[in-house]
Amino acid sequence: AAKAARAALEASAVDHSDDEVAFRKDLLDIASTTLSSKLLTQDKVHYATLAVEATLRIKDSLNLDHIQILKKAGGTMRDSYLEEGFLMDKKIGVGQPRRIEGANILIANTSMDTDKIKI
Repeated sequence: AAKAARAALEASAVDHSDDEVAFRKDLLDIASTTLSSKLLTQDKVHYATLAVEATLRIKDSLNLDHIQILKKAGGTMRDSYLEEGFLMDKKIGVGQPRRIEGANILIANTSMDTDKIKI
């Protein structure tokens, strides 16, 4: 029975990986079906589009760790968006300039608090 079911599935399978438009539509259909819930009923298409766009951006690496989700209090679910690149969630210190032209930026994967620096 399992072999017959597998053969039937393989016979009905369609590969749209060469057709970008059809492939995107297939991914949107899969994401929309996966996101079917009471919470996302109104925004299902929006979130499905975000998921497909994020997935297509990392299609060469297939490493889902390259997709990061930042959660922020306030706003609505519809305010969610996909950003290209790197987002830093930091507040400007008291008395610090709000804009710096031509700055050099260090991105460190560790805390920069003086009491937590490990040497």
